[in-house]
Amino acid sequence: MKLFYKINLIFFLLFSFNSISNACDFTKIDMGTQISSIEDKYDDLSVTNTDDYGDSTVMYTYDTSLFCDDELLKNTFVNIYIKEKKLIGIQIEGIASDKNTNEIYKFAKNNFGLDNDQAKSAKWVGAVDLSSDINSIIYGKVMGFDGIHEALEISSFEYADFLIDGDIVEAFQ
Repeated sequence: MKLFYKINLIFFLLFSFNSISNACDFTKIDMGTQISSIEDKYDDLSVTNTDDYGDSTVMYTYDTSLFCDDELLKNTFVNIYIKEKKLIGIQIEGIASDKNTNEIYKFAKNNFGLDNDQAKSAKWVGAVDLSSDINSIIYGKVMGFDGIHEALEISSFEYADFLIDGDIVEAFQ
């Protein structure tokens, strides 16, 4: 019996460490954090520049794998929103509808507690609010020209409106 208990404990620890190693700490950065302090941790994030965009929100697009080592996000890209040199939002989107296998849904379930039977459906289109007291988090599926695409948007209530309203400038590296 003790051998069975030890084997179960070993498997539990292995799977626990595996899920920890696949975490995406980038999605847990506090909104409003100065982008220069984030650039120190993420070498591929190089958005600090001398350009002055004024009151505009600036959107940079990257391959998600540059910031997240989570296997569920391998077919995604990330839009990073910056305003006044602060991180104000992160949006993770699926690359192609034919690879829509609810990977972002699974990521949102593992990291933000998403549990919605409708949203699991391959043909469902809509949004689910996963917001907490601190963060505005929206999971959704939208219909594109080539099919349904998943998306996960993370911001704060203070900054969420800037991701959809106002002047958004798409910056290119």
